[in-house]
Amino acid sequence: MPKIAEHARAARREQIIAAGLACFARCGYHATTMADVAAQAGVSKGTPYLYFAGKEALFLALHEEWDCGAGQRVDATIATLSEADRRSPRRVLHAVAAAIAAQVTAEPQTCRVLMEARAMAAHEPTIAAAVRATDTRAHQQLTELITAGVRAREWPAGTDPALAARLITAALYGLMAQWHLAPGSFSWDAATAALACGPAPDTGSDAAHRPGAGELPAVPAT
Repeated sequence: MPKIAEHARAARREQIIAAGLACFARCGYHATTMADVAAQAGVSKGTPYLYFAGKEALFLALHEEWDCGAGQRVDATIATLSEADRRSPRRVLHAVAAAIAAQVTAEPQTCRVLMEARAMAAHEPTIAAAVRATDTRAHQQLTELITAGVRAREWPAGTDPALAARLITAALYGLMAQWHLAPGSFSWDAATAALACGPAPDTGSDAAHRPGAGELPAVPAT
């Protein structure tokens, strides 16, 4: 049998992933079988196994595609900011939150399926590892961003960047869950603007009397 051309193989792999997404979104992870995926894709029962070792591997491929797509959207959104905005951690955070919101609304099925992954992580070690890796990366990036924001006095001096990063992440996942439970029930623009605001800048009486309190120090782009 002639070797399948690389582009045709890649296209078939994407076809299997799309079929898996449809099945997971319709029936959930545990109720879905690889036979269901094959039927959805219109291929023989053995075909999905040419691309994925099993259902878990297919699910992880979806997780990876979401991460890549979200990361690319965040990078593209930040790239559109002016140089001044890129030097403001608070404005960068707003751009990041807005990009994730755009990804949620553009890829609702994938987002809904991957929200299930967070619940499954308690019982599926391989999926837990993927979720944990994503969370660790996001937590580190947000912590660095908020640390820069504290230096820039865009957040109060006593802000705990690591805790603030976890609160922002928790709020964002909570918004995703609410969106899927009640689509259109709130404005993502308003939600991400509120999320990016966080604690008020340090403008208390003590801060106001410190030298340079009214100035915004330069912050390297993150």
